[in-house]
Amino acid sequence: MRARILFPAALIACLAVCVIFAAKWQKAERRADRTARWTRFVMDSLDTTLENPRPPIQPWGRDTTYWQWVATSAQMQSRRLQLAVRHWVSVRKTLLDELAVELLRRQGLTNPVSQLRDSLEAHRELIPYKAVLGGTMSFNDIVLLQPSFVFAEFEDGHIGGAMLLEYEVHDHGRISWKRLWSRLD
Repeated sequence: MRARILFPAALIACLAVCVIFAAKWQKAERRADRTARWTRFVMDSLDTTLENPRPPIQPWGRDTTYWQWVATSAQMQSRRLQLAVRHWVSVRKTLLDELAVELLRRQGLTNPVSQLRDSLEAHRELIPYKAVLGGTMSFNDIVLLQPSFVFAEFEDGHIGGAMLLEYEVHDHGRISWKRLWSRLD
C-alpha cells in the first residue's frame, strides 16, 4: 500500500524536476543566443564580422569547451581590432601623400613616417621653453604636413604648446630640423 502511494509521488517529483531543468536549459539557450546576437551587432557596428565556432556535437561540452573557445576567439578578434585602430591612428597623423613618401624613400629613409617622428622625438632641444615643476618637455602629437614641414604639440605635464618645424633629409637618411614658429598655451 505504501509503495503504491510513494511510486506515483516519486514519479511526479521526477517529472517536476525534469520540467524545471528543461525550463532552465531553454532559458540558458535563449541567453546564449541573445549574447551571440549582441556580439555580432557590436562587431558589425565596428565594420567587422565575427564568426563564432560551431558548438560541439556532444551536449556535455556546450557549456564549457564551446564558451571557452568563443571567449578566446573574441579576444583574438579584439586584438586584431586594436591593431587596426592603432594603424589608422598612426596613418591619420600624416598628410603626406604616396608621392611624398616615395620621394623621402629615395632620399634614404626606409620608413619615412616613423623615422621622421622618431627623429623629432629625439630632438627635445628644439622645444624653446623650459619645463616647470620638475617635468620634462616632450612631443606628444606630431602631424607630418606636406614635404618638409611638421606641426607638433609638446608638453611637460603642466604646461604645453605647439610649434611648426621644417626638416631636411641629407645623405644616408640623416634628418636636420629647423624651428619656424612656436607658442606656449
